[in-house]
Amino acid sequence: MKKFKKALALSMTLAMGLSMVACGSDSTSTTTADTAAPAATTEAPKTEADKTEADKTETPETEAPAGNVIKSVDGKTQLSMDGWDASKKIYAYSWDDDFGKKMDVVLENHPELKEYYEYINLGIASEQSLEAIDAAFTSDKYPSLIPADIGSAKYWTEDDTKTLDLHTIGISDDMLADSYQYAKDYANFNGELKAVTWQSTAGSVFYNRAIAKDVWGTDDPAEIQNKIKDWDSFFAAADELKAKGYKIVSGPKDVYYAIINAHTDKWVNVAADGSETFKPDATISQYIETAKKLADGGYTNMTEMWDGGWAGSMADGGDVFCYFACPWMIGVFQGNGATNGSWGACVGPQAYYWGGTYVSVGKDTPNPELCAFLLYELACDADVMVQITNKTGDAVSSAAANDRLVNGGEIAADNNGVAFLGGQNPYGTWADAAKNIQQGAVTYQDKNYEAFISDAANGYIAGTYKSVDECLQYVKDQSNTQLGIPAAE
Repeated sequence: MKKFKKALALSMTLAMGLSMVACGSDSTSTTTADTAAPAATTEAPKTEADKTEADKTETPETEAPAGNVIKSVDGKTQLSMDGWDASKKIYAYSWDDDFGKKMDVVLENHPELKEYYEYINLGIASEQSLEAIDAAFTSDKYPSLIPADIGSAKYWTEDDTKTLDLHTIGISDDMLADSYQYAKDYANFNGELKAVTWQSTAGSVFYNRAIAKDVWGTDDPAEIQNKIKDWDSFFAAADELKAKGYKIVSGPKDVYYAIINAHTDKWVNVAADGSETFKPDATISQYIETAKKLADGGYTNMTEMWDGGWAGSMADGGDVFCYFACPWMIGVFQGNGATNGSWGACVGPQAYYWGGTYVSVGKDTPNPELCAFLLYELACDADVMVQITNKTGDAVSSAAANDRLVNGGEIAADNNGVAFLGGQNPYGTWADAAKNIQQGAVTYQDKNYEAFISDAANGYIAGTYKSVDECLQYVKDQSNTQLGIPAAE
């Protein structure tokens, strides 16, 4: 963990991006019962060879966590609280209140559990929350549920001293059969399930409907997708837009996550003796080249992601055709003056993801049964995940839930995503993208490499570096000097 601590300190200095802002939830009180709860049942997940035919035909909808979880006659999961007292209360810690809003949906279905759960909104940056939660391990409010964004979650998932393997408290691989593979890959470490997520942050392209109609005479999502279906098509569209006085994106870095988050080879490789080496892959060069092409071609306004100029074209009348964006970006658009109905969505040239929140469980939680139950409901129960989408607008990591939202007529009339896109149901677009995401190569250092790669691309655009090879050398040098990780020969 020493290198990880160093990486954390550096990422707090170098990290760039947005911490999502959401609304808080109130904490709850406790009640006392007479006897202690029974211990959780632990069972290793079955291999394919171990499974009976009944196991293989059982669906995620009918399987619930081990321990005190039972099924009622109508199929609704329930948790026995026999013998629980105040010592069985658990605490969830997070940097903001987004996770709290999602858990509120679960607790609305199980109000009897509210007295055994408290949400603590730290109200600080995600990276800073790691140290605050570390300190809370020795407090009287032990962190049992630990949500963390994708830039920080590896801090918990790659540590066996603080968080447990969710298989040991009854969350099985079968329960997550409907979850998208990229999300499961991120949450696994050395064969252990170290976190789950309710969320799909599959990338897409939000495009300005008025500009699309002006340039191509249509704002139909299928037609726009055809215009930017791959990178060659994307740049052909950029030329057409430029001829009419528009920019295809706001700044060169807008394509960063679409390209970089498709990398399938780990940048940091660990040898048998524990030594680490950095090995850049093709996506780094591809991003640097693409950013340079966007800048040199006059296809952008040369804004920096998250600054006022970058967000300015989200409101009506802007000259930027599209933004690479994910479900959670809807709130960013609305907060920057975007009018509902002025934007559409399509997959774009590349399947990718951007962001995400992963929830781990503290190794010494006093109530593993409750932790397992809440995470099962949050990340495995399609009924709950449909509710989360309709009540919060968030996209979920469940193929079954998304099918119901897209094809099953269960999308709410007032769903925020549908309203924002002028009646277009975006959940099919995000589900299509999520199925094609290739992932699994993320390491705890990737946040730091993002800063190095961005600096290299900016230097290439400015003329500081004369070639992609010089940019790659800069990233290698920073890896060695800042992280102590030399480049592989």
